[in-house]
Amino acid sequence: MKKLWLYIFIPIALLVACTGQQVLNSVETFKNTDTDKQTNVVYDSITENQFIDIEMDEIRDLINSMEAETPEIKYTDMDQSLLEFYTRPIKNDYKFLGRFANNGYAYILGISKTESAVLRDLDCRVEEIGYVQLGKWIDSRMDNEENFDKIYDFPGILSFYQSKDGKFLYLGIRQYSDLDDIKYSGMNIGKVFNEIVNDNRLEYISQLHEKQLRALKPFKTPYISMYKWEHGEDFYAYKPISYDELTKITDDKSKVEPSKINSECVGLYDYDGEPMPFMDSINQSLYEKIEDFYEVRSLDEIADICFIKYIRKNPQGQQSKIINIKDLDTVDKIIKILKSSDVSYMGGTSYEDLLILIKEDGSEIELQISPYYFGTMTGEGFILGNSVCYSPGTEEWINLMEKYFSE
Repeated sequence: MKKLWLYIFIPIALLVACTGQQVLNSVETFKNTDTDKQTNVVYDSITENQFIDIEMDEIRDLINSMEAETPEIKYTDMDQSLLEFYTRPIKNDYKFLGRFANNGYAYILGISKTESAVLRDLDCRVEEIGYVQLGKWIDSRMDNEENFDKIYDFPGILSFYQSKDGKFLYLGIRQYSDLDDIKYSGMNIGKVFNEIVNDNRLEYISQLHEKQLRALKPFKTPYISMYKWEHGEDFYAYKPISYDELTKITDDKSKVEPSKINSECVGLYDYDGEPMPFMDSINQSLYEKIEDFYEVRSLDEIADICFIKYIRKNPQGQQSKIINIKDLDTVDKIIKILKSSDVSYMGGTSYEDLLILIKEDGSEIELQISPYYFGTMTGEGFILGNSVCYSPGTEEWINLMEKYFSE
């Protein structure tokens, strides 16, 4: 009954907070008449929960990068009493800073007070009412099912992320992703938090914002979606555009050479987030909006190669396998096959392995290829640049991989 009361209370708390009213009373009453003792208790509590300068810099850097994703939402620091309500289960283990907007969008960031974070190894699940719980999934040998051993309950928290070391936390209270529409399911700035603290993409996201791009789908505006492959990793970006820009793009009948941009990597969406009809080629009006996101390379650059290095990344997270080819006759044979390639279909496969071509002057050309294991092929070509895929043909590619790179 108490839990149900909390769930009913959450929307009321948010509504009242939006109007600037005080929801919870965080002032403690001390029965002890020793004023000095009371003051010391309060001072110790404040000191313990204050961010030191370096922590505040880290938190503010996260906030700036995350909130740049939704500039239409204006956040301010959350009222302390509301912050205490949402973080009550772990208030003694983390320091928190909450952010709140007048339209109800809100989230909280936390930093662990201890080097060994208490939530680090816990699993997360969303229970039936939609709120986050943390605990452990336990295998049941009796019925071959997993049971969840709940340790923490977070009423009002709809999404949860933490860094791998448990130092940083994200508690999502309300974001676009919480709307009842699958089109907006990925629009949670907690995902930006996760990319920064776990995927080391702060610099990449900062570069997006400098180019007026975003890491999350824009809301209630037409936009262009993009993705590319760099150094064996896939990167996504989104560019908001106006309705007039959308109309200009859809009316343009020109075609950009497929050796400059792969149409598979670009999507166009209307005001409501619905995809526009598939384009088999990119026109000039669209290309001008996205060209600075992509790198254009040419097969003509593959010349004067004296050494080839194949880096196969291990999917189990173990050490990568490296194959070096230094014999010049063998190098020439491989290069001849690569240069005979034509622009090809990329497909939905991964291009996480790398074929590094080292030139006589020491410079390198990086080709990204899909993992190959003897008898198993997920792709039949390579990416030169970061979007355009080339292939010498299925049979030629299989022969190439089996002969030189299947050790």
